[in-house]
Amino acid sequence: MMKFAIIIFVTATMLATASATTTRRTPVVEAVEKVMPSVVNIGTERLVRRVYSDPRMRYRGDMLDLFFRDFFGSPPAPPSYQTKHSLGSGVIISPDGFILTNYHVIERASRIRVMLSDESTYEARVLAGDEINDLALIKIDPDSPLPAVTFADDDDLFLGETVITLGNPFGLAHTVTVGVLSAKNREARYNGQILYRDILQTDAAVNPGNSGGPLVNTDGELIGINVAIYQDAQNIGFAMPVKRAKNLLTRWLTPRLIHDRWPGFDLEELDGRILIRRIDRQSEAYAQGLRNGDILASLQGEPANNLYELNRRLLEYEIGERVSMVFQLSGEQRAVNLAITAAPKPSGEILAKDLLGLVFDCSAKAAERTAHYRSCLIVKDVVEDSPAFRAGLRKNMMISSINEKELQSIADVGMALERVNRGDPVRVEVISFVEHDTFMLAQTTALNIIAQ
Repeated sequence: MMKFAIIIFVTATMLATASATTTRRTPVVEAVEKVMPSVVNIGTERLVRRVYSDPRMRYRGDMLDLFFRDFFGSPPAPPSYQTKHSLGSGVIISPDGFILTNYHVIERASRIRVMLSDESTYEARVLAGDEINDLALIKIDPDSPLPAVTFADDDDLFLGETVITLGNPFGLAHTVTVGVLSAKNREARYNGQILYRDILQTDAAVNPGNSGGPLVNTDGELIGINVAIYQDAQNIGFAMPVKRAKNLLTRWLTPRLIHDRWPGFDLEELDGRILIRRIDRQSEAYAQGLRNGDILASLQGEPANNLYELNRRLLEYEIGERVSMVFQLSGEQRAVNLAITAAPKPSGEILAKDLLGLVFDCSAKAAERTAHYRSCLIVKDVVEDSPAFRAGLRKNMMISSINEKELQSIADVGMALERVNRGDPVRVEVISFVEHDTFMLAQTTALNIIAQ
C-alpha cells in the first residue's frame, strides 16, 4: 500500500512539473529561442581627428590651413588622432554572414567587430548604407552557416500585439524586452521634410546599444529594426518596418554589389514588374537584343515576381556560369542564355550624369585651379531639372567629396557612386567662398541629393 502511494505521489509531482513547464513556455519564450541566435553584438572603432584651433581664428576651417600658413607664417600644430568606441546590435539575415544594422552604428567606423551569440567574433566590412533610413548592410565571413532571422510578410502587423526587442543595450549582450506595438504609421522627418509615414512605435524598452537590433512578433519573425528612442519620454521606441528594410536589401543584395559580377545589366522593380535598368552596351545581353526597360518574366524557368528573391538567386552564380532568362520585348517573349561576367569598373562621368545630373571639368586648366586644395573637382555643367540642379548646384562650383569620398580625380567619383541606386541619398560637400574683411574664406556645405 505504501509503495502504491509513493508511486501516485511521484507521478502527480511529475505531471505538475510538466504542466508548469508547458505554462511557462509562452509564445514569447519560443520566439526568443528562435531569434536570439541570429542577434549579434557590433563593436566599432572610429579615428577622430583633433585639430589645433587658434582662438583668434575660430572662423576658419581645415581647408584654410594652407592659406593661413602662407600669409601669417605660423603653421598650425599637426592634427592628432584618438580612437572612439561604440556598441550596437544587428541581426543576421543570411546564413553566409549578411547582417542588417543601423547606419549610425557603423558610420565612419575604421574597424567593425561582430560577436555572435556563441561569443565567436569576426571582422566585418560595410557593403551598403542609407543615412536617411538609418540602415546598413555589413558582411562577415563565418566558418560555418549561421542562423538567419525570418522576415515577416509586409504590413503583417496588429496594433497592440505583443512584440519583442533583442539586442545589447549598454553592452549587456542578449537582452530581451517585451511590449506591444503602440503605433504603425508614425512620421519620420529629415531636414524638416516628411520622408515616410510608416515608422513603428513600441513601448518595449529600447536603450542605447539596442540600435540595429530586431523587433519581432511572437512567431519569431522580423517586423522591424530598432532605430531610435524618444529622449524626453519613457517606453517610446521606434523601428524601421521590415517592408522598408526589404526595399533597401533589394537594391543592396545584388551580384554586382556583393561579388562584382553580373549578367550584363542591373535590374529594378517598378509597378510590380522587374525591368532592366542599366545595361552594358559591350555585354552579351546587349548583343542578344536586350535593352533598358525590357521586362524579366522568368529566371531558370521560375517566375520573376520578387526582385529581392531574384537577386538572392543570382548571387549563387559564379563568373562563367550561364543562366537562362525569359524577357518580354515589345509584346513578345524572348529566351536568352547569358554568362555571368565580371562587372566593369564604374565610369565616374556616366554615373555622375546619370544619377545626379553633374558633369565635371577634368581638363588640365581645371586641375590647376584646384591645385591649392587637398581634394576638389569643378562642375563643368549641371543638367537642367536634375537632382543636382534642384539642389542648387551650378556650373563652376567646387565639389570636395561625394559620400565622404574625397575627389581627386574622376575615378574617385566612380568609386563614390558605384553602389548608388535610384532613390538613394547621396551626400555631396560643396566648397563655397565667403567674403571676410579683405579676403575670402572657404567653407564646405553638405547637401543630401536623392539619386534619379
